Amino acid sequence: MSRYTLNLGNANWYFGQVPCRAFTDPNSYDLPAVAEWLPATVPGNVRTDLLALGRISDPFLGEQYKESLWVEDVDWWYRCVIEPPNENDTMRRRREGAGISLSFILPSSSLFSQESRAFLIFAGIDYLSAIFVNGREVTRHEGMFSRQIIEITAALREGPADIAVRLWGSSALPRRKLNWQQRLWQKIAAPLYRSWIGIYPDRSATLKCQMSFGWDFAPPIRTMGIWDEVSLIITGPVAILEVSASSYQSPVISHQLSVGSQHLSLVTDHCSLTTDHCSLTTDHCPLITVHCSLDADQPRHVAATIRVAPANFTGPEFGPFDFSLDLPAGPSEHRLTCHLPEAALWQPWDRGQPHLYKAQITLTQPDGEPLDEVTLRTGIRSIELRDWQFTINGPPEFMRGLNWVPADSFPGRLRPGHYARLLKMARESGANLLRVWGGGLREKRAFYDLCDELGLLVWQEFPFACMFLGSYPSDPAFLALVEAECGSIVRQLRHHPALALWCGGNEFGYSRNHPLLDTLAATVQQHDSTRPFLPVSPRGDVHNWDVWHGLAPLQTYQAETTPFLSEFGLQALPHLDTLQAALPDPTTGWSTHHADERKLERYGNLFALPDTLQLVCGAWCVVRNKIHVSRTTHHANLQSLISQSQRAQATALQTAIERMRRRKGQAGGVCLWQFNEPWPAISWAIVDYFGRPKLAYERLRDWYAPLLISLNFPVGRRWQAGDSFEADIWAVNDTLQALADCELQVCLDETLIQILRLDMPPDSSICIGRLTHRLVQPPGQISLGLVHEGELITQNRYDLSWFDESRQPILARFRRWVADWVLR
Repeated sequence: MSRYTLNLGNANWYFGQVPCRAFTDPNSYDLPAVAEWLPATVPGNVRTDLLALGRISDPFLGEQYKESLWVEDVDWWYRCVIEPPNENDTMRRRREGAGISLSFILPSSSLFSQESRAFLIFAGIDYLSAIFVNGREVTRHEGMFSRQIIEITAALREGPADIAVRLWGSSALPRRKLNWQQRLWQKIAAPLYRSWIGIYPDRSATLKCQMSFGWDFAPPIRTMGIWDEVSLIITGPVAILEVSASSYQSPVISHQLSVGSQHLSLVTDHCSLTTDHCSLTTDHCPLITVHCSLDADQPRHVAATIRVAPANFTGPEFGPFDFSLDLPAGPSEHRLTCHLPEAALWQPWDRGQPHLYKAQITLTQPDGEPLDEVTLRTGIRSIELRDWQFTINGPPEFMRGLNWVPADSFPGRLRPGHYARLLKMARESGANLLRVWGGGLREKRAFYDLCDELGLLVWQEFPFACMFLGSYPSDPAFLALVEAECGSIVRQLRHHPALALWCGGNEFGYSRNHPLLDTLAATVQQHDSTRPFLPVSPRGDVHNWDVWHGLAPLQTYQAETTPFLSEFGLQALPHLDTLQAALPDPTTGWSTHHADERKLERYGNLFALPDTLQLVCGAWCVVRNKIHVSRTTHHANLQSLISQSQRAQATALQTAIERMRRRKGQAGGVCLWQFNEPWPAISWAIVDYFGRPKLAYERLRDWYAPLLISLNFPVGRRWQAGDSFEADIWAVNDTLQALADCELQVCLDETLIQILRLDMPPDSSICIGRLTHRLVQPPGQISLGLVHEGELITQNRYDLSWFDESRQPILARFRRWVADWVLR
C-alpha cells in the first residue's frame, strides 16, 4: 500500500492541568488526576489555549503576562483518541458517556490492513515531555526541536489508541550546575555586569528558544505545548520514517549503495560509471542525494525508485533511478544519489528563478507491491563562503540581509499564513538573506518552504545566544543533548536549497566554548557537509552596537571596515495603533514593552523641528516652552514622536547599509537588526508584531534594491546657506546584467541640480563622479533618480535637515570595547 498521511491538527485535542512533578519521576502517569478537560488547539501552546477560553488575560497587553506566570508552575496533559473505523457504537457511547469525547476516526478500514503500520510523528514538543499510548509511556524527551516518531500499530489493532502527552511546567526546566570556579566567577563578575543576561543564566542549560526567558525585545514567557505539526502516517511493512536530500554541482561523484548490511561508496572523477543502480557521466554535473531512514518489520529485499520532476516550472523529468536494498529488521539508513544532467539550478530571486524539483521516493516489494512513498521538494545549487564572500552557483552574491526573530512569543500559533505575509514583505524590501537568530527557533516547515519558493537565502543559527562572560555546559549529558537536538535540526532542514549557512549561535565567546562548538561542527559535518559552518557570530563578521548601545553618532557607521556587518540598528516607536493595542495608555509605560527611553531621546531628538515635541526624561514636551503634553492633545503629539524616532532609525540604517554596499568586493554583505518582532514592542524591528511597517521598511526598498545609487558625504553635518555640498556618487549593481547609457537626475528639494550619464557594469560598485553644489539656503532633502530607456529603475534620497555634532561618551566607548573583547 502507498502512504496515507493524516493531519492530527484536525483531531479533537483536550488539555488539563495536574500538580507538578519532577521530570525524573519514573511514575508520571497522573492523567486521571486531571479535574477538567478543556478543548485545545494543536499545534499550539498552553497559554494560547487558556486565552482562547478566557481563562487568562491577554499576555501582550501591558504587563499582563505576569498574571499567567502560574501556568509555568503546574504540569499539563494533552490528549486525543484515534479510533479505527470499525469501532462499534457501543464502545464509543460508553467512552462518551464517561465524559471523554476525544475521537479522531480513521476515514476507511481499507487504510489499515493486516500488513499496515501506523506511526505518530511529532515535529516539535516544548520542552519536557512524555508520550503515552493507552496509558503506557513510550518515550520521554527533553528538547524543543527534535522530531519524535512513535509506532502505534499494535495499539490501533487492539481498538482506539489513546494518545496522551504529558508536559512538565517550565518551572521544571533544567538549571545550571556550577563548579566552584564558576560560582566564584559569578560572584566576582555579577556586580561588574549588571544585566538581564546574567553570567551563567539557567536558560543556558536548555536547548529551548532562548528568547522565551525574556529578552530586550520580548517578555519572559517560557512556553509549553505541542508547538509544531502532529501527523499520523499509515504505511506498508516498510516505512520511510525520515527523508531529506542534499544537492550540489560537483566534478566528483560519490555514490553510496546498500549491499546487505554493508555500505559501499563508489567515487569517480570526470569519468563514466555504470552500476546496477544508474549510469553517471560527470563534468560538474548536478547531483541529488536522497537520505532515507527506513524501518522494516522484518528483513526484506526491496526496490527503491526515485523520480525527479519540476515542482514550480516546466522542464524535463529525470528517472526513474532504481536501487536494490537489502533491509535488516528495524531501522536502517540509506543514501541514494542521482545524476540530473542539465538540471535547472535554484537561484536567489535577484539572480534568476528559484527552480524547485519534486523527488518522489517509492519503495516496493519484489512483486511490485507498494510499501511506502514520499515526495520531497528540493532544489539544486552550490554555495561557498570564502573571506565573507558568498558564491551561489559560481558568481559572488552580495548579501542584503534581515535578522529574523520568532514571529510570535507563542510560536505554536504560527501558521503558514503568518510566515507568508512576513516573508513576502522581506522579499519586497529587496533583501536576499534572512539570518535566523540564535536566540530564536528552528522555524516551522512552512518558513523554509516559503524561502525556497521566494528565492530567499537563510543563515540558520542553532539555539544558543548571548553568553558574554560565562560559558555553556560542557558535561557529556549536555553535549549529547546538543548532538541530538541540533542533529535533528540539520536533518530536517538540509533539503532546503534556500539554506545557505549553519552557524553555532549568537554572541558568545569562541575561546570559552570549544566543547560546544566542536560538537556542533562535528554534527554539521556528519549530517550536511555541503554547506559552510560558522562557529559563532560575530566571528570575522561584526555586530556594530557603537551606535545605539554605545551612544555614538550615526556617522560612526561611515568608518565601518568589516567584511560583513551582521547586526546594527536603532529602536523606533511603532504605529500608533500598535501602541494602543499594547499599552493601556500609549503615552506611558513604554519601558514595559522594552523601550530604552534614554536612547530614544538621544537619537530621536536629532530629528525634532522647532516647536515640535522631544522626549525629555521619558515625558514629551514642547521644546521652546517646556510644556508637558496635555491629555487632550497627546495623540497628535505622539504622532510627532513616532515620526522622529522612525526618521532616526531610517537614517541610521541607510547610513550603515550604503556604506557596506559601496564597499562591495571588500565586503560580502550587510544584515540589519531587526526585521520583525515576537510581540507588540518598542524595538529595533522595522515591521511590528501586527505587520505594520515603519518608515525604515518603506525606505529599505531603495537601499536594498539590486541597483543602488548612493551618495558618500559627511552624514550628520550642520548644513547652512553658503556651504558647498560635496558628495561622491556611487553606482552599485548586484545583478549580473550590465546597464548602459543610464541618466542620473539629482534634485535638491524641488530643484534639479545635476544630470549625469553613466554605465553600470554587472556585479559592481564604482564611483562614477562627484556632486558639488553651493547651498543658497539650509537644505531639506537631496533626491536621486536613475532612468534607463525612459523608465525610472531606482531612486534614493537623503534627509539633510538634521545634524549631530556630539561624540561618543568615553565610558560608553569603553563598554563597547569590553563587549567586543569578551566575544573573542
